[in-house]
Amino acid sequence: MSIKFEELQEETLLDVAKLCAAAVLKAPQITGRVKFEMEILKKEELPNLIEALMILGRLHMFCMLSAAAYSTALQEGKPVVILLIGASGLRQSELNWNCGACGFKTCGEFNAYAKTIKEPPVGALIHGPVCNWKMIDYAQGCTWACATAWANNITNRIEIASGMAAKAIGYLEHCDVVHGLPLGPMEELYWYSRRFINQFMSYDLWKERLQEMFGVLFQTFVGDGRTDLKITDDWWMQRHTSKVQPVSMEEYEEMKKGIARDIEDLKKRVKGGK
Repeated sequence: MSIKFEELQEETLLDVAKLCAAAVLKAPQITGRVKFEMEILKKEELPNLIEALMILGRLHMFCMLSAAAYSTALQEGKPVVILLIGASGLRQSELNWNCGACGFKTCGEFNAYAKTIKEPPVGALIHGPVCNWKMIDYAQGCTWACATAWANNITNRIEIASGMAAKAIGYLEHCDVVHGLPLGPMEELYWYSRRFINQFMSYDLWKERLQEMFGVLFQTFVGDGRTDLKITDDWWMQRHTSKVQPVSMEEYEEMKKGIARDIEDLKKRVKGGK
């Protein structure tokens, strides 16, 4: 009896995820001290991950983009699995190389400081500080996983968003750093073309954000001593300027507290459902 490949896509992605995990463990290391831990998330876990990304997206916009990517794949019935790649022990260095790359003169000074950082703040990309050499080894493992996925013709993109979101709600939560490697959906450059973004953010909103973040790219000649911005089709008819303004730290901290509460509530629900 013939089998339609559409029925085998998730199974195929799971098989490739296993190969990617094996590649992580095979990747060469400089220090030989990084211990990896990995988990594979299937489509059943994606709704909780998407919710976590939406919560963290209030602080980091890139999390919203990942949430949009996973939501679109689910809505279109296109399977995606995620290989979570974590590692611990990066926050202490027994190398005694005293290279200074971490910003401290000695490994001992780095270790002493790292011990004072008990819990990362909400929205922290990783639980730092970390030994740079060990972080390079961790990145090498992620690189080998990506190369393995690509060698098997599976669209992929290593990302911090799904990793930090998964860690925040209880996956590999004891690891110092977690990245997610989405495998699928089975189409070309899904994670790079981001064809779905226009469904979630209008062109005008994108333009406004770009002008806010990269205003210098819209500037006219600055020799006149003015900061005129070319942000309208008839920009020469009316001056547009920008300036740096302080934000309310009280409001910012309150926002982070709200995010922390929402993440903790979701984490309890996720753990209760495991």
